Formats: sequence, structure tokens, C-alpha cells
Amino acid sequence: MIQPQQQQPTTQIVLDQEKRSWWNSLTDKQRHAITSLAIVLGISVVAVIAIKFASNQVREAIANKEENNSFGSKDHATWAKQLKNAFDNDGWWGTDEVAVRQVLRAIPSQEDFQKVQTSYRKLYKGANLIEDMTSELKTSEFNEMLAIVQAKPQKAKDAGSPIYDPHGWAKRLYSALDYAWLGLFWGTDEDAVLAVFSEIPTQKAFNETAQVYANMYGTSLADDLDGDLDWTMDWREKIKKKPKS
Repeated sequence: MIQPQQQQPTTQIVLDQEKRSWWNSLTDKQRHAITSLAIVLGISVVAVIAIKFASNQVREAIANKEENNSFGSKDHATWAKQLKNAFDNDGWWGTDEVAVRQVLRAIPSQEDFQKVQTSYRKLYKGANLIEDMTSELKTSEFNEMLAIVQAKPQKAKDAGSPIYDPHGWAKRLYSALDYAWLGLFWGTDEDAVLAVFSEIPTQKAFNETAQVYANMYGTSLADDLDGDLDWTMDWREKIKKKPKS
């Protein structure tokens, strides 16, 4: 009698899921450390993004508020905007240095100029007015503009009194006569010369300026003016029209 064959046990293949997963191969302590680090890093990234966004929003709000001031009675914001417009020059290449000069001459005091710098920084999201002036203006132009500001009274309460500054006039005239177009072609900034002449009140003031000029630069102001303006401007006639003292 043939004995029935015993059924061989079926071999069941079971995949070891734990060994296939690197995560499950870690200890509870390791998994906890990685989870904690991921949470901290995630929060940090979100925090950085949030702070960056909030900072941009605050700057935008400050700029918008300062922009609104430029249309009202806040002269400092208006002057700051006019200076930026002069730097941009309506999209043309270069800077409208005549407009820069006009704005700086209109600012009544050094205290007001500092407020203009603050408005400029707010309007243009951290931009530095002095740095922009340095990059936008030639050295001779920047020196002239700086002399205009330095000649102003320190405090706003002292503004309005006539400017009498032979030292500043001498520096500005030297910068105007030492003008270089594109850094290559030497010439004269006649607008700058005329701006100084308009501020010099008398022939006596001009003579004092000429003396300071000679002391500072070792040359004659009259000779330099003659050499630079011989064919374009009768500067002596302009000075003669002023009262003697």
C-alpha cells in the first residue's frame, strides 16, 4: 500500500521591510534627534523668510509714507526726491549736476541737509545720499557740492541770513575751473562759476575770495578766470556790476 506523500511545507518569502528602510534601521534616540533637528531647521528657515518679508514690507511702507511727504509740506522729502531725479536724469546718461546744485543751494542749513539724507534713505530703502553723490558726480563736482553744504549755517534756526563765505567760494571756483568732462577733456563748469558769482555780494567780497584762492592754491583767481573764460564770459563785467562794499 502506497503511503500518501506528506505535503511539503510551503516556503513563504517575507520581505524584511525594516532592513529595507534606513529610517527603521535607526534607534529611537537617533530618530528623535533627526526629527528635532528637522523641526528646528524648518522653523529657522520659515523665520528667516518671515523676517525678510517683514523687513521688505516695513521698508516699503516707510518709502510710501516718505513719498507722500514729498507732495506735502515736508521739504526734506521733496529735496531728497529732486536729488534722486537729478541722479537719474530722466533716463539720460549721466547726472544733471545743474539740478543737484540748485537743490543743494535751496537747502537752508546743514541740519536740514541731514534730514534730507534721512528722507533719502527712507525713500530709496536704505540708499546713502553721500555715497550716491560720490558715485554720480565727478570729483570736482562733488567738491563743489560739498562746499555748498559746508557754507550753510549749522542750525535751521540760523537759516536765511546772507551767506558770506570767501573760503567756500574759493573752493567752488577752483572745482569749477578744474572741471574735467568724462575725465578726459579739461574745461570749465560755467554754471558753477555763475552760481558762485550770484552769491558773492560785493566787489570787496570777490577780492577777499581771490586772496583766499591765492593762499589755498598758489595761483591768481583772475588769471585762472581769464584763461578759462576768455572767449565765453566777461566775468570782470559781472563783478563790476556789484557794489564795491
